[in-house]
Amino acid sequence: MPITKETIKAICHAEHITMKELAGKADMNYNGLLDKFRRKSMTVKDLERLLSAIGYSLQIIKNECSIEKKEK
Repeated sequence: MPITKETIKAICHAEHITMKELAGKADMNYNGLLDKFRRKSMTVKDLERLLSAIGYSLQIIKNECSIEKKEK
């Protein structure tokens, strides 16, 4: 699932804070944060910083799937 502005807003909603408060907790400028979403220039480091500020972490997990071989 890609992390979008809506994803971050949903996390903020669950934590009962605004995006502006999140930016402040992450020591980021609110307008700069919005610009990062608008320009699609959000980096992994930015996401880690935002999430860490409210007690979350970013993880990359390999999905395990089984592939069934069809017998001829």
